[in-house]
This record gives sequence, structure tokens and C-alpha cells, in this order.
Amino acid sequence: MRRIALYLFLLVLVALAGGGSSATAAPGQAFHFRVNGSFAEAFWVTQTSSSITETFVYAESDRPGPAFLFLDEFTENYDSNGNFIGATDIFGETDSGVSFASRGGLASASASASVPTTTCTYDANFNQIGCVDSGNVDVSADWTGQGPIARGTFNQNFHQNGFHEVDHFNGTDRQASASATVGGTSLGTGDLVFADLGTAKSGSLVVCHNC
Repeated sequence: MRRIALYLFLLVLVALAGGGSSATAAPGQAFHFRVNGSFAEAFWVTQTSSSITETFVYAESDRPGPAFLFLDEFTENYDSNGNFIGATDIFGETDSGVSFASRGGLASASASASVPTTTCTYDANFNQIGCVDSGNVDVSADWTGQGPIARGTFNQNFHQNGFHEVDHFNGTDRQASASATVGGTSLGTGDLVFADLGTAKSGSLVVCHNC
């Protein structure tokens, strides 16, 4: 299940980044998405007396094509009685000026970029108040592989009600320790929830008739 989740996440990121290609053919539409390269990801949680912040960094180097980095920093705020009073979500992605390197059979990886971000705010009922452009956030992260390298293959062919999806994933994955600096804030191994790095070669064909 972890590999399926990773595979689907990679496809979503490629779509967000504008990767792959699409073509229209009557009476339906066909969309192709491909990933072929290395990746690294990490998730940290930090806490103060009035907030909890969850930070996620994902970096990818696709062959051919530029490297890509995604950032999400979600902060929940609480009053002095521990009641939730609202949240902010700072997120963004870029494939411009990204430095990403994976070394030595998943021994280590590093990534850095200046990421253009959007900040969305939410009230105490998790209703969105609004979103604004919030400038660039400098991100740098380092991973060190730990433990064995896992290898796996996933194939899927799904067809229902005019929707047809064919997926293939072949890749490797290794658990890791990770540290980062995000917007001047340091995130260390003591804040780390999970991290991994790996390689992926995947493709997806989606055909939707009468869409």
C-alpha cells in the first residue's frame, strides 16, 4: 500500500508541475503521465505552546527534464485553553532553479530551491478565509539513507463507465534520516516523522469517454 500511495503521489505532482502530455481524440480524452528519475521526501512536526506545524518537502529529478521541489507547511493555532482557533497553510512548488542530487545507490540526497508560495488561512471551523501570494521561501534539505533498499513493481488496469486507466510503477525505496531549513527555520531529526528516498519509473494512461 505504501508503494501505491507513493506512486499516486508522484503522478499528482507530475500533473501539478505540467509534466507528461495530453491528447484529445473523439469521442474521449486521453492523458499520459510519466515519471523517470530519483526522489526524496520528508515530513516534520514542530510544536510551541500555541501551535503545531507540519512541514512536508518533496524533491524529484526527472529524466529528461528539470528537477522539481514541492513544499507544504501547515500550522494549527490554539488559544491558552488549548482550543483550536484557526490555521494557515503555506505551500508551493517550482521546477526553476532547483538543485537536487541523489548519490551512491540511495546513500544520500540533497535539494534546495527558492519556492514561490501561496498562504491560505482557515477559521476555527476549518472554513477557508482566503488565500494570497506570499512570496518565495528558501528551502534546503539533506537525506541520509538508512537500512535496506526495497524494490517493487505495481501494475493496474481499471475500466468502468467510460473511464479507463492503465498504470505501471517500477522503483526502489529506502528509509532515511533528514534535516532541512525552511524559510530560516531549522528542522532536525528530533522533529522528523518520516523520510525516504528512492527511484521511480512509472507511467499512466487515462482515457475518459464522453467527458
